[in-house]
Amino acid sequence: MRKMLYLTLAISLVASATAFGQDFWDPPTLANRNASGFYYYMLEVPAGVQMTSDGNASDWGWFDPDYVITMEEWRDEGDRVLPTRDDLDVTTMMAWQGAPVNRWYVLMVAHDDSLSHGGTTVNRWSGDMIGFCLDPQDHGRDRGNGGYSMEFVAAPGDVNANYAERYPESEGAAGQASWLAYGEPPWLNGTVTVDPPEAWAAESWTSDTGGETVYEWDLAVLDFLEDGGPDASTPRDLDAVAGEDGAGVPIVFFYEDGEAMVFNNDMTIRAAEAGARQYFAATRLLRIGEYAQQGTAIEQSTWGRIKSSF
Repeated sequence: MRKMLYLTLAISLVASATAFGQDFWDPPTLANRNASGFYYYMLEVPAGVQMTSDGNASDWGWFDPDYVITMEEWRDEGDRVLPTRDDLDVTTMMAWQGAPVNRWYVLMVAHDDSLSHGGTTVNRWSGDMIGFCLDPQDHGRDRGNGGYSMEFVAAPGDVNANYAERYPESEGAAGQASWLAYGEPPWLNGTVTVDPPEAWAAESWTSDTGGETVYEWDLAVLDFLEDGGPDASTPRDLDAVAGEDGAGVPIVFFYEDGEAMVFNNDMTIRAAEAGARQYFAATRLLRIGEYAQQGTAIEQSTWGRIKSSF
């Protein structure tokens, strides 16, 4: 199994460095970076496959299910117990394309017994929503606070504006204003769908069968989002960092599980030692031929429970 195989690849070095008064490993071990203890994987999109961020999983039929990320591969930021699968079951697939596209694709399906969307704006951190970040040059390892990362948030709400870029935390309010001024650039596409539809508008919605929220996005990966915007930024060469031995792209997810009148779980794929945000989760970008391609169509509702039978 790939998880057992790559557990043996974790690097353990005793050299340390200090940044902003905090000691940490350099380079950090997999155990210090990833909540799972092994790599997270993006699979190269096969030739001829058109990926569309519309909340429908039909264009992911080629994806090898062995690389689906499940809840067991996350952790709670406050080290609380993760929700059980009958409470919340999040499954995630990640893909990539090299030059000239250089894009990151994600489909995340959250099956929840209680949906709490908490409003119709993405500029919040409550209810059910996600945050995701990239740090392609791994600056956070040196800076200790993730200040050079690119951070985004997504939530149900206005279907035309339910994805938003957030500022690097070290830049303060001025940085946030400059990022939001970019509006809805073509380098970021995304859709959030909710099933059943009546759960979309409800402040809090519960049923015996639960509900499903689907987040799908694709993003042009840049070395860093410069002040001049995407057009003034340098694309990240994903082909150069791909492969089983490649550098990959450091990323992180944050998932907020909103429950009415109950403290929210705030979950991530980053390890506990990464509380100062210097370590984003390590990934590997597998090329065609480094994973098994599937040949069957996938029903969207399947993904939320796909590994329950494994």
